[in-house]
Amino acid sequence: MGISPAEDRAAIKAARIPRDFVVAMAILAFCAGTYVVTLGFAEAPSAVAQNVQPATFPRLVLGVIAVFASVLAVTSFRRDSARKRPVKLIAVATGAMMIAFVIAFDTLGFIAAMVLYSLAMPALWGERRWRIVIPFALLFPAAVYVIFVLGLGVHFDPGLLGIN
Repeated sequence: MGISPAEDRAAIKAARIPRDFVVAMAILAFCAGTYVVTLGFAEAPSAVAQNVQPATFPRLVLGVIAVFASVLAVTSFRRDSARKRPVKLIAVATGAMMIAFVIAFDTLGFIAAMVLYSLAMPALWGERRWRIVIPFALLFPAAVYVIFVLGLGVHFDPGLLGIN
């Protein structure tokens, strides 16, 4: 008495490692490797470091990414976690906008890049109430500037246009 083909397919499917788990493990491996790289960062003198060493922020970001990847790994084994439809184009467009922001940050400078990003991202997501978007695009970068530049003393390079 053998196993029926349907039972065989079900057993193979049940034994398969979920794709999200594989992705989570790859992300965790990246985090571990990148963390090892941060161990080689030189320490800044206390007068320059402003209580934050060069490796602090990358390690903080890696920690957050590792926590999210761990949650993804754990939840990937749930029966209802199978994706029913493909990723929407808006997710890809949002990622492209983030990459464009990083490029604009170096090219245009902090203020111009933040204003453009704060205008473009809501528009990309379908927000058409410009009476809300425009004040947001002006006030959000201003608040970030006040907190980081004036409050915390963080220096942002002005970019090629010299706007900062």
